[in-house]
Amino acid sequence: MKKLCALLLAVFLVIVSCSSAFAAGINAAEQSVLGNMRTPANMNGHKVYVPTAYINQAEAHFNTIDMTQQQADKINSLINAGRAFLEGTGKSNIKELSASERQTLLSYASQAAAVLKLTAVAGSDETRIKITTKDGTVIVDESNNIIKTTGFSPLTVPIAFASLIFVVLILASAGLVLIKKRELKNEEI
Repeated sequence: MKKLCALLLAVFLVIVSCSSAFAAGINAAEQSVLGNMRTPANMNGHKVYVPTAYINQAEAHFNTIDMTQQQADKINSLINAGRAFLEGTGKSNIKELSASERQTLLSYASQAAAVLKLTAVAGSDETRIKITTKDGTVIVDESNNIIKTTGFSPLTVPIAFASLIFVVLILASAGLVLIKKRELKNEEI
């Protein structure tokens, strides 16, 4: 009976854990891109970082794809070229860039996005970038509202409850069978 209970509990836990949304995960290639995005540019003695919201949104997108090492290498080379460009401007921050310098920076972002068949355009102002899929789904934007939620969903609780009822019914059935077997065994004596 203990083995049966342990087995049913294990099945229950597997069912509950599988009911949550699972993402593809971050592979080594994607991790290298995220790490490179976190490396600041040194603009005239000032460290300039990619906004954390952009990195989080990129990570959320990476959870839905499986980037190859070749794609990551190309994207990383474009990030490095963009960082070197920023450092070579002699400016202290992005807002000081001229329109043509901003266009050059957008060109690096566009090329990097194109590696994953995405499109990068100027965001709400000229210092922001917006990345979308071909169908217009926003992947990265300064609004911070693009991060995809994973984990528990509204269906998780009902599924867990139904699974618990299923386990209880099986345990009750197994208990009844054991009681009947003991009754029959006692009658034989």
